Amino acid sequence: MKAEVIRFIGKVLPDGHLSLPAEASKQIGSVFDVVLLPVNNHDIYEFAESLAKDKGIAALSLDDIESIVHESRGLS
Repeated sequence: MKAEVIRFIGKVLPDGHLSLPAEASKQIGSVFDVVLLPVNNHDIYEFAESLAKDKGIAALSLDDIESIVHESRGLS
């Protein structure tokens, strides 16, 4: 059996739960080994900004990228 690794940035919600990407949240009852590493919020945005430049969509602002990240994680 091959294990699939899902890496994502999550946020601890006010009720103490961790936000999950859609594909992980559908796996109700599954058990995962979870490692929590603090992330500087700007790291993901700076990475996304450099990726946008590399892909030729540099017109996106840091605020645009932040909105996309939040929306993709259900945090908006």
